[in-house]
Amino acid sequence: MKDIKKEICRPIWAAVILFLVFYVIEIPMVLFNIFPNKTVLYTADFVIRCGIGTIALVLLSRFYKQSGDPEGFKNQFRGKISWKVWLLLCPLFIYILLPLLKIPAGTFRTAVLGLFCINALQQVATGYFEESVYRGLVMKGLMVYRRDTIKHRIITVLISGGIFGLSHLPNIVLGENPLVQVPTAMLIGIFWAAIYMCTGNLTLSMALHALTDLTPRIVGYLFGFESEPAVSSFIFGARDVIDYAIFPIVSILICVFYDKIKNPEKAEN
Repeated sequence: MKDIKKEICRPIWAAVILFLVFYVIEIPMVLFNIFPNKTVLYTADFVIRCGIGTIALVLLSRFYKQSGDPEGFKNQFRGKISWKVWLLLCPLFIYILLPLLKIPAGTFRTAVLGLFCINALQQVATGYFEESVYRGLVMKGLMVYRRDTIKHRIITVLISGGIFGLSHLPNIVLGENPLVQVPTAMLIGIFWAAIYMCTGNLTLSMALHALTDLTPRIVGYLFGFESEPAVSSFIFGARDVIDYAIFPIVSILICVFYDKIKNPEKAEN
């Protein structure tokens, strides 16, 4: 029993510690304006996220070995993705692409192309870091025995999404609105946890996370607008519907029909 508790708790505690280490470095760096130049700031942030993300993966590999599943870590990067999962990802793809609807109303700006490129790398690093910590380590602990029933699966994705959402709370110090960012992060975190529970594919999670963060910045950095485009209200409304309605519904459906999605042949038998 003690070994099982350790197998559950150690990865989650490791994730919490890495999350705290990140903010202990990040918040003073931003608040005290250590790097006034944005390019240098984004580069430093990129290095920090890549470094902590790599530490998370090293720990994740170790936890898999300790649990007697040395191949489990390698499978995080080569798990097959069924057509059912791709279908379930359709709301996320729409969510990712919606900000691009503003592009026809904007004017392309070449002056900030260099800054955008380093910011784009920063978003890739964000996907790498956050998924290594929140889907890799946290889900490693939660999925030790929490996939056997619908109730357990729902609890697992709720806890994972809750941790992911609350981890964005310190961003209030950096000027973010927690009343918007935290619940939004929780809901998309629940969805990502449900998808990851089906695929076990960390590479997919990293890529989807990076794309989700990247498309609004493509519009914000590379295109200028004389006034807010009329399509903006539609974009915000559609993304809110996906965030607050579709993501939770799809997540629950995944928890209910988990066996048919993950192991269709076994479910039929």
